[in-house]
Amino acid sequence: MKVSATEEHGLRCLMRLATAWGAGETVTIPEVARCEGMSPQYAAKLVAMLRRGSLVRSVRGVKGGVGLARAPESITLTEALSALAGTPVRTGPCMAVDGPRCERAGTCGLRGVWDRVTNVVTDVLDGVTLADLVVNGRSEAVGSGPRQGGPTPARWSTEPRA
Repeated sequence: MKVSATEEHGLRCLMRLATAWGAGETVTIPEVARCEGMSPQYAAKLVAMLRRGSLVRSVRGVKGGVGLARAPESITLTEALSALAGTPVRTGPCMAVDGPRCERAGTCGLRGVWDRVTNVVTDVLDGVTLADLVVNGRSEAVGSGPRQGGPTPARWSTEPRA
């Protein structure tokens, strides 16, 4: 799975908004841009995509800005990537929902593999929330490993499930 620059930067914007959510604040688009090392125009484009995906809201007034539309614990990576890219997992062209029907669909062994890959990746993305990213990122930033030195959450494990 390859994550595009748009998806990466959009997730970083969401993480910035999740941090502000925890402090009960909103942030301005220029603040998000400065903190994440991007232009205000690019940050505004990403925020607009996230707003269309119902993940971000605008707040008017003196303490206005942008903020999450709901708690970070309720926003999964599947939702975030869907808002940024239209679909959280992109595999072969034959798997595109709105793409042309593949002429080899009846005899191709790849479609079943792509289905399985999509399901596995989606299961992982569904199990990770924006809050998980922020908590994990903070602990790594201070050098204590995932979740303040605790174990990596089981849903992030690379070990096969029993």
